[in-house]
Amino acid sequence: MSEISHAGAVSVEYGHFPVGELWEPGFERKESKPDFGSDKPVIVGPGQIVIRTSMQEHTALVVLALSHRQGEAPGPPWTLLAAEHYRPVYTGRMAPFDTMNGPAKPAEAPIGAFGRLSEPGDASLALDPSRIYDVHVWAQGRADSRDRFEADSKQDANSNWYEAYAVVFAPSGKQTPPAPAPRVSRREQLTARHGKPPLGVR
Repeated sequence: MSEISHAGAVSVEYGHFPVGELWEPGFERKESKPDFGSDKPVIVGPGQIVIRTSMQEHTALVVLALSHRQGEAPGPPWTLLAAEHYRPVYTGRMAPFDTMNGPAKPAEAPIGAFGRLSEPGDASLALDPSRIYDVHVWAQGRADSRDRFEADSKQDANSNWYEAYAVVFAPSGKQTPPAPAPRVSRREQLTARHGKPPLGVR
């Protein structure tokens, strides 16, 4: 295992959450609208990987990892949810996000993956933007998460988490790294907008 992030916790709503690439100033923003009409458990679009969960609203634990071993499992408790491809569109900085409220928070407890404990903290990971990646999304807890949630509700208990995800990136090819757009002066912006520069900037 080359690198593994700290353990984060995402607040899931509507049964999904994204692992997204952080936009950098100067880059053209990529719009990504996941196709929720698809039955795929993981949906990849420009700049993000959307993971569909078994429960509509809950807290899920997440770690991101970089591996040079294709398809390497994080350990016995983990089961493969999906395998996809990802091309960085900015500078390759990936992080999990709540469905609605911004970046993941540190988890309340470590996550065991790849023979080590990933301690709570920032769950971000830096990819090489000149590479293409195979992405394997591993999960634990999905098979009985609803049953455990219902049992906790009846007992007025509150589990720290019901599902956990390990998103593992493995380099699989090369690409020309994305580059920021050339800087455009105010004069050039106004000229493009109005067809000619305003009198004050000619």
